[in-house]
Amino acid sequence: MKYLGIDYGSKKVGYAQSDDDGRLAFPLMISKNDNILLKDTLELIKEMKFSVVVIGESVDSKGKPNEIAKEARKFGAHIEKHMDVSVVFEKEWFSTVEARASQPGKSDSHEVDDQAAAIVLQRYLDKINGPGEASEEYEEVDDDADGGDAGDGGQ
Repeated sequence: MKYLGIDYGSKKVGYAQSDDDGRLAFPLMISKNDNILLKDTLELIKEMKFSVVVIGESVDSKGKPNEIAKEARKFGAHIEKHMDVSVVFEKEWFSTVEARASQPGKSDSHEVDDQAAAIVLQRYLDKINGPGEASEEYEEVDDDADGGDAGDGGQ
């Protein structure tokens, strides 16, 4: 299943996509929040065959939805009305701050909305997938790599 992550803002909207297995999120692009945003988003969903749309839910310091969250919910409702996809919301606690922190040497004005969308999407994917299969596979490979019992000191 393929997921689209959206960091909805009043001026710009960041997009992220998952891998085909729905395990990892990657920044995709940034668009202006203008009168063709919905049309462009619907085309993107159709073209890239997304099954689920994860929209970041902006909240205040008390965890209550703020004004932009209301706009994002309306946007999500329009997507569901026009496309056969599920729309879910994931709190976007400090995702933009985290995205900026991951860009050392860049100014605060550097556009990171696509990276913020990837952070929100990855949080959602981690929540629904639980502990990753990749870590379980690593443990199995690691156990076999020492050629015996982990407790025998390799002797």
